[in-house]
Amino acid sequence: MRVVVGIEEGHDVDSVSEALKATGARSVQGPAPSLPDVVVADFPEADIDRTLKGVAALSGVRYAEPDEMQSTYD
Repeated sequence: MRVVVGIEEGHDVDSVSEALKATGARSVQGPAPSLPDVVVADFPEADIDRTLKGVAALSGVRYAEPDEMQSTYD
C-alpha cells in the first residue's frame, strides 16, 4: 500500500523518511523537484486506517493519504 505523505514546513525530509521506515515502510520515494514537501511511502498490505493514523501522528507529517493511483483497497 502506497501512502502519500505531506511534510510540514521547516521539517527535514530525511528525518521524516527515516521515521516512516522505522514504522514499517518498505521504501520511501521523493521528494520530486515539483513537490519538494511530499514523499510516497510503500507499506506492506495492512489495515489502511491504522497505517494512515500512525503515519499522520509522526512528527513533521502534515498529512497522510492513500495513493489512489497505486493502492487498491475495500
